[in-house]
Amino acid sequence: MGKEKTIFEKGASAGDMKAKNPDEFGTSFGSQVRYHIDGEVFIFSCARRTFNVNQTLFPSTELLGCLNGERFVLSATVADPIPQASPDLERGGKRIDYEDGWRAAIGLLHPEHPLGANGDWFTGADQGTMSEGVNLIAQGLWPSRTNPPSEQDIRRAEAFRDKRYRRLTDLAFQKAARGSKHLADFLHEHEDVHDAMDALGLSADWHRSNRKVMASCPNCGDAITPGLAFHKSSVTDTLCIIDAERAYRAKAITKAEMEEILTAPMV
Repeated sequence: MGKEKTIFEKGASAGDMKAKNPDEFGTSFGSQVRYHIDGEVFIFSCARRTFNVNQTLFPSTELLGCLNGERFVLSATVADPIPQASPDLERGGKRIDYEDGWRAAIGLLHPEHPLGANGDWFTGADQGTMSEGVNLIAQGLWPSRTNPPSEQDIRRAEAFRDKRYRRLTDLAFQKAARGSKHLADFLHEHEDVHDAMDALGLSADWHRSNRKVMASCPNCGDAITPGLAFHKSSVTDTLCIIDAERAYRAKAITKAEMEEILTAPMV
């Protein structure tokens, strides 16, 4: 006696399903669709130039830089999570997938970032190439869950930027030693060499100093170098404190004076 065969009932074809459920197979989401966004990830920059990035999740995205002498600027915002239209291979048409906004923001700035389980943006972020547009964290951009960002994150980003500036200027001097043609090619490829020279206070016969853009002191209104923690005010002829903690660490004020400034009520 032969083995009994198992018979499966034939289901509806894809054509039948599409005919009976046309809305499920449509290519348009319709105006009634709404997506829930939990929050935003903020991208800040202390770089002295603007970057244009083109990625799958971020087509033709401009990341604003510090073009007017600011210490840092809000460069862009990223929705969290990010809704992304994807082809539905089972039913046809499109479906919505959601990408984690924090990881997407880090991927925008550094596609090869070694993001660990704790999600730190700065861990290993400076291990990058000198090529423009590959590792923007090494150039002074960073993600933040808060606006404004923390002072700790600002300093980390400034440290990454300045570390790259030092590598950049070291290479520029090496190219200059090899000859003007090598230097000219390097300066053409890395347009921010002069910004790096200015930021590090370096000089060379081939370096044209960029025009220094001044900022307005938030306390007294004096024109000051961006990023100062304190300066001598032309209004009161005394020390004007912008960042009490940094001024204390620089020994410009005492601990008691710092605590008094930090606890004083806003007028």
